[in-house]
Amino acid sequence: MACFFTAALFFIGCNQPATNPEKKETDTTSVPEKRDTLAIPAYDPAMEPLAVLAQFSKKIGDTLGIKMYEFTINPGDSAALHSHPDHIWYVIQGGKLAITFQGMGRRELELKPGMGAISGPLSDAGKNIGNTTVKLLVVDIYRPRSK
Repeated sequence: MACFFTAALFFIGCNQPATNPEKKETDTTSVPEKRDTLAIPAYDPAMEPLAVLAQFSKKIGDTLGIKMYEFTINPGDSAALHSHPDHIWYVIQGGKLAITFQGMGRRELELKPGMGAISGPLSDAGKNIGNTTVKLLVVDIYRPRSK
């Protein structure tokens, strides 16, 4: 009889809804709207830095749509107009560069080791106007674009 009573309590307890003494909170996570990829400029592969600037570039890796290379430019050297997809750059060895961004004009940058940036697609050209060799680690990220 004790076994029957224990089994009955067990089955009754298993059929009861679970109670949670904590308050249920509403999910307030926001979901970003779908990004308009038509606003992202198309990347021109004919202007790829590893091709246009081969004399200044040493490829480190090329896999999964990502190319990593070291860009080295000596004092007085000029880098021809080239295009980057989405990209990241990091200063290994600093110096002074004059960069001409297509459609945005010329800027002089004093680069210090450890500086870096993340950027979307752009086309630029540059010249080392300082007295030191500049070395950058550059990572170009190739991803599908709408045409």
